[in-house]
Amino acid sequence: MGLFGSKKGNAGSLSSFRYSPGYCDMTGEYHQCELKKNDAGEWVFICRDRDVHSDPFAVKTYAVSPESAAEFEAHIKKVNFISLEKRLKRTEFVTDYSPWHFTVVFDCSEIGGSSYDDYGISQYRIYSPMDQKLMKEVKEKFYALKGELISETTEDD
Repeated sequence: MGLFGSKKGNAGSLSSFRYSPGYCDMTGEYHQCELKKNDAGEWVFICRDRDVHSDPFAVKTYAVSPESAAEFEAHIKKVNFISLEKRLKRTEFVTDYSPWHFTVVFDCSEIGGSSYDDYGISQYRIYSPMDQKLMKEVKEKFYALKGELISETTEDD
């Protein structure tokens, strides 16, 4: 894996960054936040939540400044956050539970790579105390990206 983790050895630009906390999904609970660009090419922070299958998703979209998104991208590259994907897998597994996870996607098409390289960092791996500290720091910086509330809607599954 190359610098900043591109699977082709080059660093692409950040396409999206998602985080979902661990939760019991037996009744259809779902929680996820994502940093990505909207159709107009502007960075947004989208949170999708629901408590039970019969409920629609509550979707809140927040503005993100281009500068904040650029700083966040530079930070996750600097600390090589996606290297956490390579940690050893745990043998434990819990049913009716969605583990916490991060998904980081880079667009590598502009540098001759595959269209997108995606990386998953999830609960069922073995992380050192330093890894855990890094994940906490990145998660805090991620949530701090939320700017002004742009919209609040619901959507069916």
